[in-house]
Amino acid sequence: MTLVRCVRALLVFSCPILLNAQQVKSIDLSVVSQRTELRHPPAPPCDNSLCGGYGGASVGDGAPDRRDPHALGVYLLSVSPEAIAPSEPFDVEFNVVNTGLVPIAVPVSPHLSDLQPADESVRFTYFSITLVVSLEGDWRHPALARADLYGAKDHDGTMLVLRPGEWIHVKAKVKPQYSPAQSVTARLLGGFWLRRNTFTPHAGGSFTNTENLYPNVTPTSSIPISFVGQPELTKQ
Repeated sequence: MTLVRCVRALLVFSCPILLNAQQVKSIDLSVVSQRTELRHPPAPPCDNSLCGGYGGASVGDGAPDRRDPHALGVYLLSVSPEAIAPSEPFDVEFNVVNTGLVPIAVPVSPHLSDLQPADESVRFTYFSITLVVSLEGDWRHPALARADLYGAKDHDGTMLVLRPGEWIHVKAKVKPQYSPAQSVTARLLGGFWLRRNTFTPHAGGSFTNTENLYPNVTPTSSIPISFVGQPELTKQ
């Protein structure tokens, strides 16, 4: 990725804080096999034909505070190929920029599994950021595709503090979660979900409590693409 393209993407919105912007890390998820499975203690023995454990999750939601000096902007730099086919992975590039007024910590590790304690019965907390590719104007589907990074404060190198104007560059190979039935042109946007997660293992399963974090979101520009319709649906 050229410096010219970075600057063009970053200066879509004239923000003085970005005048001294600089890249501090590059992550290429397209060449990484991410380790994301988490362990839990084995299920208890069957008793009266009842076996196994259970799993679950909850999401704690709130509302963003517009007075919060923390802010992020996720710039979708490129999509390849420009014609996206159903169920076919495609390559994306993002810049994740601290567009706020104060430093902000973001997770930067591809591997969730590495954050779990050696004792599989111990509860632990980790952070995640989901980089989202969305179809502009389609509020029914908040994520066409996604890429995830993880981190924990007690694991060196998995969290990175971005100062105002600093950014990380992320490449990923992602798979569309849905596709229009017909060939259409559209525009794609970058976005993010930043979360604090607590994983509680138990015999035979686990429970994950997720808390959405709300730094202010800096709007970013969209890029044009096309969808290749599914032949079996578009034939007359």
